[in-house]
Amino acid sequence: MRKGIVLLAMIVLSGCASMGLQSGPEKDFQDAAVSLKEKKYSAALAGYQKILREVPNTELAKDAQFEIALLHTSPDNPQKDYVQAMHEFETILKLRPDDKRAPEARNWVAILKIILDLRKENELLKKNIEELKQLDIRHEERRRK
Repeated sequence: MRKGIVLLAMIVLSGCASMGLQSGPEKDFQDAAVSLKEKKYSAALAGYQKILREVPNTELAKDAQFEIALLHTSPDNPQKDYVQAMHEFETILKLRPDDKRAPEARNWVAILKIILDLRKENELLKKNIEELKQLDIRHEERRRK
């Protein structure tokens, strides 16, 4: 009886120990997801990129690449990068057009194109406004003379 209890305890404890020592891409993915949830964007990005490097042609890599793309669009991410996000989504569509998330990736590409086009237009408008201000100043100076 005593040997049975000791054996059972050893089995349970060894199982708990191995859970804490989990390693590999799955653990990296979980760690990256935790970092993302904690808004540690650089750590999350590094974790997902590690998965892409180490196990590139796996389901886990597909998930990691999608998470990278989403990470670049996160409003809370101070290093968000819409150009990089669009590149990631376009890569997903190019490499895996039949992926279950392809429709979502296509939607993101369309939205990001609109955002980037509006940014360009906004910059052009700012430049035009500044030129008009300078023109108005010169006109006012001529009028005063």
